[in-house]
Amino acid sequence: MRFIVFSIFINCIISATANTQNNANSNIDFSGIYAPPAFVAVVPVSEPDTYPFTTEGLLAFNSYDPLADSPSQTNDCTPDLMPGILWSNSPMEFSDEGNRVIISYERGNTRRTIHMDNLNTSVENSHTALGYSSGRWIENILTIETTLFTSKNIRNNRGYPISSNAKITERYWRESGENDLKMELIVDDPVNYTQPFTLGREWIWAPHEELQEYVCINLGARHEIPDIDELARMLEEL
Repeated sequence: MRFIVFSIFINCIISATANTQNNANSNIDFSGIYAPPAFVAVVPVSEPDTYPFTTEGLLAFNSYDPLADSPSQTNDCTPDLMPGILWSNSPMEFSDEGNRVIISYERGNTRRTIHMDNLNTSVENSHTALGYSSGRWIENILTIETTLFTSKNIRNNRGYPISSNAKITERYWRESGENDLKMELIVDDPVNYTQPFTLGREWIWAPHEELQEYVCINLGARHEIPDIDELARMLEEL
C-alpha cells in the first residue's frame, strides 16, 4: 500500500512539473521581423543528399520542366504556395495573438494563420494555396503541421513533387542566447517518397526592418512577345 501511495505521489510531482514547463514554454514569443541572410542571391537550404523517391515520385521529378510547368512562366505575379513560400528570399514577420500566430511574408503580401487553439478543423476545409495550419509548443520549439495545400512542388521552380494528401511539419526555434530563427521542415508524403525527410533554413533577426508592399508586374507568358506600350503604362503606374 505504501508503495502504491508513493508511486501516485511521484507521478503527481512529475505531472505538475511537466505542466509547469509547458506553461512556461507557452510564454515563448517569436514575434518580430526576420530577414534572409544578407548578401545572398539564393537562400541557403539544407536538404537530403538523395531524396527517397517512390517510383511515382521519381517519374514526376524527371518529367518536371521548369520552363513549362512552373506557374510563374505564364504569370510573373503568381502567388507563392505552401510550402514554396518558406524558401522566399524576402523578410517575414511573426505576430503572436494567443490563440493564433500570424506569419506575414513580404513576398506576394502573403499572410498565413496558424491555429494554436488545438481545434483541428482541417477536415472541414477544402484545399487552398496555403493549406490549413495548426500549431503547438513542444518545449521551446514552435511546431506547425500543415495539410490541404494545393502546391505540386516543395520548392518553387524545382521538380521535387508533393501530393495533395501530404503533411508538412515546420519546427521553429532559437539557439540559446540568439534571436535568429531556425526552421526545419519535415515532409511526409508516401505518394512521392518512401520515408519522411527534412529540409531547413534560417532567418536573421531584423528588428529595424519593415515589410514593404509587394508590387508585381506581369510580363505575360515567356513565349509571348511583350507589349511594350502596355509595359510602359504599367511602369508609369508604379
